[in-house]
Amino acid sequence: MELRVTSGWRSADEQRQVVRDTITRYGSEQEAHRWVLPPEHSAHVQGLAVDVGPTEGAYWLDEHGAQFGLCRTYDNEVWHFEPVIDPGGTCPARHPDSTWGW
Repeated sequence: MELRVTSGWRSADEQRQVVRDTITRYGSEQEAHRWVLPPEHSAHVQGLAVDVGPTEGAYWLDEHGAQFGLCRTYDNEVWHFEPVIDPGGTCPARHPDSTWGW
């Protein structure tokens, strides 16, 4: 099983570009907001998020991440994890998507 970091810390400018790219990809702000947060709410900009791959590795981390203090925080993003608990704790309920932060 392979697990690698595909994205981590981003500057606010990089996050703004991710937002623009996602709007272009999905064709609307409404749909893009399901997948990406503005810089002021992004855990990536705060240095508190990591995206992982490949998918098999992400599913492994979803199953075992709590022992390391890492939790998947969005239902629609199997690859996105944040350190929201102490190692060995219980992960909180996930957000359905990123629309909460807009």
